[in-house]
Amino acid sequence: MGKAWVKRVMISTLFYFTIAGFDHAIQAQSAPVTFRLVHNTIVIVSLTANGEGPFDFVLDTGTDTTLVDPLLAAQLSLPAAGEIRLNSLGGSKTVTSSVLQKLTVGPAQVRNLHVLIQDLSAERKIDPLITGVVGQNFLSHFNYLLDYQAHSILFELSTEIRTAVEGDSVLMHTTGNRMIVVATVQSSDRARLRLTLDSGASAVMLVGRPSQVIGLRENKVGIGTDAGFRALLGRVNLLTVGSAQFYDVRVLLCREPAYWEQIEDGVLPTALFRALYVNNKEGFVIFNPRLKKNRREPTQAPETYIPRK
Repeated sequence: MGKAWVKRVMISTLFYFTIAGFDHAIQAQSAPVTFRLVHNTIVIVSLTANGEGPFDFVLDTGTDTTLVDPLLAAQLSLPAAGEIRLNSLGGSKTVTSSVLQKLTVGPAQVRNLHVLIQDLSAERKIDPLITGVVGQNFLSHFNYLLDYQAHSILFELSTEIRTAVEGDSVLMHTTGNRMIVVATVQSSDRARLRLTLDSGASAVMLVGRPSQVIGLRENKVGIGTDAGFRALLGRVNLLTVGSAQFYDVRVLLCREPAYWEQIEDGVLPTALFRALYVNNKEGFVIFNPRLKKNRREPTQAPETYIPRK
């Protein structure tokens, strides 16, 4: 029996972010895929699976393997391909693995995609239409622009986004399908921490040891979460990643490292940013990208938007 780790954190009502307006266009080679944004952080896309659909899936960069609810698995007649042992904050359990012949999100498609069949009733408390979670074993095949202002994701078919935008390129390490960036976090002390980029999380989360290194200001009272664990609330004076800086940031502190050994020092929600360009092929991310100054605005093209400088 194999082992796998799947992030299961859906924390709502903790943070709400104000997203600035966009007003420049990129000439794209494919139309952007629109998404619904729930609780200002959870991205839900419509897709097709094995040619059927559309189905509503959470787009989650913090989950390594794509998940399918048992009801949808039965509808698609997905064959069982073995059992996997999952570790999460809620405990450990065995789930069935399977393979989708093809999963398609707009112009992006992956064939023979490994999936886990898992009950998603907790996710349906966030949105009743959720039938699956698109994880990193799908997303890591593509470069894309995740645009919270326009509620769209634009998949790059060539280099059209890379050549149109500029901003600080932040090195992105990939470990077990997780996207990890280095951020500087400061409280009474400061440290460079490795944080997993997570579009499924609603709050910055730090795991045990980093809070001791930076002298995190903690509240004595913890909170319960939808993932079935308790976390302490705290604040850090400054969080810096690339050229982006966030002051007096509220964070969650997880004191259950047995379940979080594989996410490095913590989690960084992508919803902190207006938009981000993820380049998986070259291993970098640009937070809050902007249109290049010498870039002319096209008169005809499918549109996505890049924020002002």
